[in-house]
Amino acid sequence: MDDIRFSCLSCTGEACEFETGGNPPQCVEGLASDAVKQEVHDRYREPDNHRIMKAAALTSARCGNLTRVQETMEFAARIGARRIGVATCTMLLEESRILRKLLENAGFEVFGVACKVEGNHRSDLGLPQADGAEGSVLCNPLMQARLLEEAHTDLNIVMGLCVGHDALFYRYSHAPVTTLVTKDHVTGHNACAGLYASKSVYRKRLRETVEACREGTLPME
Repeated sequence: MDDIRFSCLSCTGEACEFETGGNPPQCVEGLASDAVKQEVHDRYREPDNHRIMKAAALTSARCGNLTRVQETMEFAARIGARRIGVATCTMLLEESRILRKLLENAGFEVFGVACKVEGNHRSDLGLPQADGAEGSVLCNPLMQARLLEEAHTDLNIVMGLCVGHDALFYRYSHAPVTTLVTKDHVTGHNACAGLYASKSVYRKRLRETVEACREGTLPME
């Protein structure tokens, strides 16, 4: 898959979702060989994947009439989850406590771990600042994942973990993970607002970030 100039983000067709006709000749589906397609379909037949996908299909069919909170609860019930882990940002503890009450009222057991568990500083994790200062307490997504594994959770819910910290949590979570909240302080945790604003008043500040990434001028310390 060396040529990635054309992808689903470049396509204006709707054939794959609405079955309105053939896909364009450069459709990414053509990048998958018959063997790869069979391999993927076989994975859906694996018991755990089949269980999750069946629950997801039933839940997503109702998403137009449910909040994300309701969807998460229904999905958890459909996969037969009994104990639910909550990996939360400390700044969203109040929201996570509301979630815990809702889940417990629905019959689930809930175990939560906040991101600042252990109270580590940069030097504790081998990330010292250039000036030698300790800095603020760092998030600890690997410990969150490990403690939730120790708690034998059946499903983990992410509540606003930082970008990058969430990537590590997803990688090391023993149980399946779903995200309820994506943290975005500027937009009140509505990350899509940053996309909508890219064509409005926020576009100048967004352009500064785009240029810094392209030119390699982001601060690295």
